[in-house]
Amino acid sequence: MSISKKTRFEVFKRDGFECQYCGNCPPGVVLEVDHITPKKLKGSNDVDNLITSCFDCNRGKGARDLKIAPPKTDKRLKDIKEKEDQLKALYRYQDKIKKRIENDIDYLDSKWWDELSGEEGKYCFTAHARRQIKNLLRTFSRYEIEEAMEIAWTKPHLKDRFAYMCGILWTTKRNKEEK
Repeated sequence: MSISKKTRFEVFKRDGFECQYCGNCPPGVVLEVDHITPKKLKGSNDVDNLITSCFDCNRGKGARDLKIAPPKTDKRLKDIKEKEDQLKALYRYQDKIKKRIENDIDYLDSKWWDELSGEEGKYCFTAHARRQIKNLLRTFSRYEIEEAMEIAWTKPHLKDRFAYMCGILWTTKRNKEEK
């Protein structure tokens, strides 16, 4: 199967319309798409196996396999690996944050809320309240939320201590920003 014009253009574009072997570019040379691992040696038409080459370099290489990738290709592969490593690190970090937030929610729900009420298991967050706490943890620390919960529990006449606690947090934040 031959390489489509679209694929050829994408390879040229990726390689900056420059021969990856000698560095020449049009109009001084005619560009072609070369297989890094030749078709004869079971190389594919996959974009990662294709490289921009001038007519002369492509004919000079022939159907031989490259033992060492051209410098630009080698750098591109290293850059891709570095991006992959950074992405994996970012995902690990995001998973760590997610776990910390879930632990904070569980702590505030079971331990802290129970301690304040004095009645273990009587009060627990609804799914909606858990989502609200998760959103609050994006702006406030667990300790700030604990403090607001303590204040809310000192008001026994309130029907919705949770809403009052949220109001305390946002009012405190607004007051700090106004100063």
